[in-house]
Amino acid sequence: MSADADRLPAIGCLNVGAFRASLISTTGFHCEVWRISGSLIRDSEKLPLDMVVKHHLEPASWGDVRVLRKEYGMLRRALGAMVPTAIFVRSEVQGEPNVIVLARAVRPWFNLANPVNESDTIPLLRRMRQTREQLGRFIHAAHRWREQEGLVLDLYGLDNLVLDIDHKIRYVDSFRVFFYEDLLHILDETDPGLKERIDLSRVRLDYLRHLHRQATIRCIT
Repeated sequence: MSADADRLPAIGCLNVGAFRASLISTTGFHCEVWRISGSLIRDSEKLPLDMVVKHHLEPASWGDVRVLRKEYGMLRRALGAMVPTAIFVRSEVQGEPNVIVLARAVRPWFNLANPVNESDTIPLLRRMRQTREQLGRFIHAAHRWREQEGLVLDLYGLDNLVLDIDHKIRYVDSFRVFFYEDLLHILDETDPGLKERIDLSRVRLDYLRHLHRQATIRCIT
């Protein structure tokens, strides 16, 4: 890995030289993701810092920031602690207007929406009542957003929905977390990329419902 992979880009609101950093994802559709560590001094006490920093790949306006905050608020109200605490800040990245997210770091175990993990996931959900209840709450919220508002929750992104090392569900996406399904019908030409992301998100939500149903049936019987 190159030295640049351990160096945050210039971010106007952060003293990037004060943190140890590692680039953990460049595959996101909307952002680049870094993990930073260090310490904060509060009331003469040194506190450890472990956070994720994401910056949007394209320049962002104040309107973009408002939309991102609104969507994040929807997630937090519906899903609570499944969505890590995050702050959205409009700043400059490499001298260009942009938006960054500072979020509490998650220690993922595996991708919950990946069918490859099904044989491990169902027995685990059967043993972990709180995790199973979290999944049910997540599925209910995702279906309600689609049925009532035409919003498809983004499950396309790599590792958007994970089980962490404490067996808790975490939804870790921050940028453009909803797809607007109506766009498939009102555009003169369907965007094949958008259709692919919406279709896969719907398939993965159906898979999550399958996981929950299989785990719950076994627990009831």
